[in-house]
Amino acid sequence: MIKESADQLIQRITELENRLAESEQLIDAIRAGEVDAFAISANNRSEVYTLQSGDYAYRVLIEEFGEGAVNVTEDGIIVYTNSCFCELIGLPYEKVIGSFISDLIHPDSKAAFDRCFREALTGKCKGEIDLEIDARIIPVYISLTSLQPNLATVGIVISDLSETKKNEAVILQYQKALEIKNLELLQSNSELASFAYLASHDLQEPLRKIGIFCGRILEKDADKFSQVTTDYFNRIMGASNRMQNLIIALLNYSRISTSEILLTESSLSRIAEEVKSDLNELIQEAKATIEISPLPKLKVIPLQFSQLFSNLIMNSLKYRKAGTNPVIKISAGLVQAAAIPEEGPSRDGQYWRIEIRDNGIGFDQQYADRIFELFQRLHGKSEYEGTGIGLAICKKIVQNHNGFISATGQPGAGAVFNIYLPKTENE
Repeated sequence: MIKESADQLIQRITELENRLAESEQLIDAIRAGEVDAFAISANNRSEVYTLQSGDYAYRVLIEEFGEGAVNVTEDGIIVYTNSCFCELIGLPYEKVIGSFISDLIHPDSKAAFDRCFREALTGKCKGEIDLEIDARIIPVYISLTSLQPNLATVGIVISDLSETKKNEAVILQYQKALEIKNLELLQSNSELASFAYLASHDLQEPLRKIGIFCGRILEKDADKFSQVTTDYFNRIMGASNRMQNLIIALLNYSRISTSEILLTESSLSRIAEEVKSDLNELIQEAKATIEISPLPKLKVIPLQFSQLFSNLIMNSLKYRKAGTNPVIKISAGLVQAAAIPEEGPSRDGQYWRIEIRDNGIGFDQQYADRIFELFQRLHGKSEYEGTGIGLAICKKIVQNHNGFISATGQPGAGAVFNIYLPKTENE
């Protein structure tokens, strides 16, 4: 054993005294709150990690900001953790400090974490992984950042994704349920199409035969029947005609509901004038006057809008006042959303309002919504013929154009139908 000289011993003693003085100064600083510190033992060595008082506010922030935070050495040893991370994994501070971060990673996530950790040694990395603590799996989002050159560690911010994953599972469940409902809807639409074919062919054919044969019987043997029998035959023919008209109306409603929407820029004035021309005989028979003010050009489904104007005009002609020549006025203008009656749907911007006003028998305002429902009638069949579907078709057509329709009336004072269509930027 080589003996040290007196000078060497004195030098070593001096060094030890200096290191002891520095340690005492550090301990005094820690006690005074000027330096935060903690120590860990690894590989039979104890190391002290300190946090300078200038960063104290930052440490307080990390403790309070609601996300898990850890500092990990290049070897993967956790040298700092905030309380949020300890709460997340359900382990006390003493068990977390000095442990290896890899011990907290789920086996299926280790490869992804190791790759991200290597990237973070010289920069940053983010991603989703799973933690595993006592067979409990915790999905998290991690953000890793190198803290060099100030500290030879990697800072990791850890966000709990448990609730997010639960919500995603619920959303996925709803999506699957929606897919099932969509399949059921497609099946229902297919069945509806089959019914429409059946209604347009098989159901109408017997009705046509009933009407034809009843008519032939009356033409050939009317003089052999009593007045009561002849009345019965006329009732049969009337009932079959009403049934046939009802089937046709239902088919029209079905086609409006399921037809492909293809909007075309069209002049509503031209469409209204064409409808007026098509209904010329009915208009002359009722001695009606139809005034059409200039209407805008809008992107619409022309055939559907033609049916819309036709149904509303015929509705006004049907419910005219006895002894009064019908007057029907069609006009249009722009209105602000705020000026639209409150019972309409939520909206903003501007709307085109197309107004159809008549001087007919009107109706009680309490039935304003009911008249747009299928098969709803405010008057008996003996008073006014009809299927009760015409205004329901009008409502469906307007809905196909992202609009809505409303009606106001007063018994004996006519009715007003307002169609509201959203104004587009290029109109």
